[in-house]
This record gives sequence, structure tokens and C-alpha cells, in this order.
Amino acid sequence: MPDVSIAISAQDSYSSAIKSMAQITKSFSKDMDEMEGKLSQLNKNRYSLKMDLREAQKKLSDAEKQFQKTKKAKDALARDDAQANFDRIQRNLALVTKGAREAENQMKKTGEAFRKVDNQGGSGSFGKNIVNALAVSGIGDAAKQLAQQGANAIFASAFGDAGGTLASNILSMGMTGASTGLMLGGPLGMAIGAGVGAGVGLISGGIQNKEKKDDAFKSYYGELYSSAVERHAAELESGSGIASGRETDLISFSTLFGSRETAKTYLSELVNMANTTPFLYDDLTAMSKTLATFGYDAESILPVLSTIGDAGAALGMSTSDMTTVAQALGRMKSSDKATLEYLNILNDRGIGAVGLLAEAKGKSQGEIYDMISKGQIAGTEAVEIILSALTDGFSGAMEEQSKTFAGRSSTLEGWEQEMANAQGEAYNTLRSEGKQRQIDYYAGIADEMSGLNAMIGAGEAAQENLKEQYLREAMNAVLKGTEIRLYEGEQAETLRKLRQEYMVIQADYADLQDGAKKTGKIDESELIALGERSDALKSKLEALAEGAFDASGEMQEVRDVELELISAIRENTKALGEAAYLGDYEKQQELSKGQGFGNVTADPGYRSLRERDYGPHAWGLGYVPYDNFPALLHQGERVLTASQARAADRGMGVNVTFSGPVTVREEADLDRLAAKLAANVVRAAELGV
Repeated sequence: MPDVSIAISAQDSYSSAIKSMAQITKSFSKDMDEMEGKLSQLNKNRYSLKMDLREAQKKLSDAEKQFQKTKKAKDALARDDAQANFDRIQRNLALVTKGAREAENQMKKTGEAFRKVDNQGGSGSFGKNIVNALAVSGIGDAAKQLAQQGANAIFASAFGDAGGTLASNILSMGMTGASTGLMLGGPLGMAIGAGVGAGVGLISGGIQNKEKKDDAFKSYYGELYSSAVERHAAELESGSGIASGRETDLISFSTLFGSRETAKTYLSELVNMANTTPFLYDDLTAMSKTLATFGYDAESILPVLSTIGDAGAALGMSTSDMTTVAQALGRMKSSDKATLEYLNILNDRGIGAVGLLAEAKGKSQGEIYDMISKGQIAGTEAVEIILSALTDGFSGAMEEQSKTFAGRSSTLEGWEQEMANAQGEAYNTLRSEGKQRQIDYYAGIADEMSGLNAMIGAGEAAQENLKEQYLREAMNAVLKGTEIRLYEGEQAETLRKLRQEYMVIQADYADLQDGAKKTGKIDESELIALGERSDALKSKLEALAEGAFDASGEMQEVRDVELELISAIRENTKALGEAAYLGDYEKQQELSKGQGFGNVTADPGYRSLRERDYGPHAWGLGYVPYDNFPALLHQGERVLTASQARAADRGMGVNVTFSGPVTVREEADLDRLAAKLAANVVRAAELGV
């Protein structure tokens, strides 16, 4: 914040105190206020980050569970994004915590320095003023916090969180300025301090509200990006699955029809039917396979499907019901028998098959039943009669149903499958070529690769065997007193000592058992102690064996190889350059960018949130971040050169001058004085001075 100097000519008893405040305590007050504001903001950020961290941890846990359950690529991507978000928040929390700790330490150091000054000053006015200011400030902390919370609650309720933030900051900084001004400059100092503090609070609150909007902006477009990535992965996975299924269908129908070209033509017609009816491609292929199995050829299946579809649409059948109807008709046709078993399947689904046969033959249903029982109606004849009757009775029902909400939803789903299939078919075609090249690669290098992998597997097994051997020898040496071979020097001596310790434990346990035989009661306290000693002995053996294994010559060679691998990977990565390892970092950096602090768009019609809420460049631009920085400039704004800006930073301040004599007769005079001061400070802040 720029330096604020105050020039006042006033006929009252407080002028000398105000001048003393401006000259002596201005730097201290400014430093303490800045540190206090920084610490307060850091603590707020720390609390917010802790809440975000908990939420991110929960999302990460849920994403990990989802991936473990499905093992799908999209879930793996979601888990990785959740992990990256958790790591980012955790890093930010650590940085904020460190910043808060440093601010607290700096405040302690500053307070200690002025305490020493006060002690040296004795009864001087400077020492008393500082001590009094700190004392009153400390006493008023509780009241200031309570007032700030109350203002936040009231204004947040009336104007939302943004209004509450502005009100609480204005009140908090105003009270801080008032308490400091009162101790250093009396009532007039209090009024001036309150005005300055309120202006600073207004600016601080506005910045906080801007940060919240920026966070909302980043969260919104970050979620859009994540959704786009997830949607792409889901579409590719779905499309690849659909295309793969249709490739299999082509092989199946080529077998059923005896011709690949016939199968391709038929499936193409089936796609058109799926896109113009309430039925999906997979439903139609299932019924088609059923009919083809029972002897229908490529030319006759589609008309039968259309007839069954119209009947199903009119009678409210499910896809499963229509498939069952197709099966019944197919069995009658292939067996050339019209049995009650097949006809009842149709009757149960609303198709009065017996009645249709009776009407076609001019007989009663009783006579038809008698003919059926005697096998006097051929299956092929029955199928033709039934299909003809269904065509006459329900023709166009499928088209009508396609106009309903459910029908259009099904048709839309069919088109979406077609779009996904286009993506999946292109992916599968090219990827299939790549898979074949990989197959050819493995076929050409199979012996060498198998040999390499065999050596890797054998080496891992040898490591595990050696580790178990170290433990076996340690246990045998202590428990059985066998010869020590792997262990040397101090390790071998330790095993001998542990052997002696074990023998003592064993003897103590035998004595405990002998005593129990004599008294008929075992000493449980001794038993507890022996159990603990035995467990400790076992743990010592296990730790010794693991340590000896890690220190063995074999494992030292393994460690050397691992260190060499790390070094080689590091050097290779350095040679590849930043493009190899900064991808994720740069993506996270891009996602961390907000709206910026200026209108940096080439679109003249673009208006940022900042421009809509505060007016164009209401707070100005404190620093141009890079060369050729784009900006929209507006009437009344100023652009300084770098040298002018540096000169302004070094010596240019905000001067609020009260010309002429100022007489303070009553509190209203102080109010008018403070109001004018506050207005000028706020105006200066708006102009970015």
C-alpha cells in the first residue's frame, strides 16, 4: 500500500500529538497492521485449505475405490486427477502454514523490539504511547472480533457473503485504526485512524471478494476441463466397444448368410432401421440372428422384423417379448409344425394366433385346436397366416411409436451409438494395425524376451530365497545351536549371545513348570514376563536377519545397480529436456490461472466480472507482468513508464491537505474531517496511487 502522509493545520490541543504520531510511530503502526492483516488472511486461507483438503481426500478415496472396482481407464484418469488435486492442496496448505508461522515470529520480534525501546524511554511520551497503544489494542481484541463477527453475520444475511466480507473488513480495520489513533493522537487521532482503517478495510474486503470470484472461475472451468477429458475417454471406450461388437456381428452374419458382402449389406440396412424406429441396433441383430438360425434368409428377415416390430409396438411388447415371438415363429417355420406350445407363446403376448388361423381358414377356434392336435396345419402355413394378419392389423404402429417421447429417446440413443461407432471404428482400425505390429514384434523377439524375463524372475526368486536363508540360519543357530555360516564377526557374536539368552529363558520356563507341578498353580506374572522376553528375542532375531540380508554383498550389488538405474534415468530425462517432465506441471499451472487483473482479451465486446462489478480497471494494474502485455485502457486512466513508476514508489505518496485553519469545537467537526480523509484515501486507492 502507498505511503499516506497527512498535513493538518488545526487550532486544537491535539496537533502536537498528531505530528508526533505521523513522524515517530507511522512506520511501526504500518508494519504491525500489515503483519496482522497478513496473519489474519493466512489463518483464513489455512482453515479454508484444511476444509478443501478433507474434501479432496474423500474424493481421492472414492476415486481409488471406483478404479479398484472397475479397472477402467476413465476411472484411472479420475483417480489421477483426484490425486493431483489432493497433492496441490496439500502443498498449498504447507506453504500457507509456513507463511503464518513466519508472520507470527516477525510480529513477536517487532513487539519485542518496541518493548525494549519503551524500557529505554523510561517515562518518556514515546514509550508510554507505544505501551498504551499495545495495551488498549490487546484489550480491544475480543470486542473487535465480536463486532466483526456481528457485522459479517448481519451484512452477509442482507447482502450475501460479499457484503459481509466488506462490512467485517471495514469495521475491523476501522476499529484497529481508531484504537491506535486514540492512544497516539486523542479523539482527532481516533477519527483519522478510523477513516484510514475503514478505507483500507474497504480495499481489503474488495480484494478478498475478487479472490473468491476468481476461485469460483477457476473451479468452474477446471470442472469443465475434467468433464471434457472424462467425456472423451468414455466416448472412446464406448465407441470402441460398439465397433468391436459390430465387427463380430459381421463375422456372425457372414457365416449365417454364407456371404460377407450379403452380411455387410444386411447390417447396413439394419442400421437404417434402428435409426428410424424405436428399436436399437443390438435388439434388431439379436432378433435377426434368431430368425436366420431358423431358416430365414437376408431378404426375408427385414420384412418379418418390421411386422414383429409393428405388432410389438401396438401391443406394448418388450424387446425380450419380440425376440421370443421371433423364436416361436422361427421354430414353427423350421420344423414345419404348428403346435400349441409355439402358438401359446404368441397368445401369451397378445397375439391371438389360434383366432387368426380360424379366421383365415373359415373355421371355429375349436376346430382349429382339433386340427392342431392332429397335425393338420403345417408350420410354414401357420407362420404365413399369422405374419399376414399381423401386417394387416398393425402396419405403421412402429412409426407411430417412434414419435412418442420413449420412441424418440430410443431413436436418439441409436444415433448417439452411431456417432460413437464412427469414432470407435476409426480407432479400432488403426489400433488393430498397431496391435498386429506388436504381435509381430513379440513373435520375432519371443525367445530373447523370454530369456530376459526368465533371468529377471529367477533373480527375484533368488533374493527372496537368500532372505529366508538368513532368517532360517539365525533361528536354527539360536534355537538349536547349529553351525553359523552366513554370519561373521559381530553378527555371529550377537547370535551366540542370543543363543545364551534363549537357553536362560528356556531354563526359567522349565523352572516355572516344575513349580506349577509342585504347587498345582502357575505363577502368571512370571509367565507374562517370559512371554515378553520370548517375543523380544524373536523380534531381535528377525531384525538381525533382515539387517544382515540388506548388508550382504549380494544386496550391496543390487543397491549399486539400483543407484546406477536412478542416475541413468535422471541423466536421460535431463537430456530429453523440459518437454518430457513438465507436462503435468504446466497443465496444473494452466488450471491454476484465474481471470487476471485486467481486461487482457482481444475481443472488444468482452467484459470481465471485474469490469461489470467495479468498472473498468477500477483498482488499476499494480505491475505489468511481462513485455507486450495486452490491456484495454479507459478515459481518465494513466500509464506510467517504468522509471516513473519507480520514482513514484520511492517518494511519491498520497497527500491529504486541509487548507486553512481547522477548528475542532465538537464531535461533528471530527466526523466531517474523518469523512473527507476517508473519501480521499479511497479515491487514491481507486486511482492506484
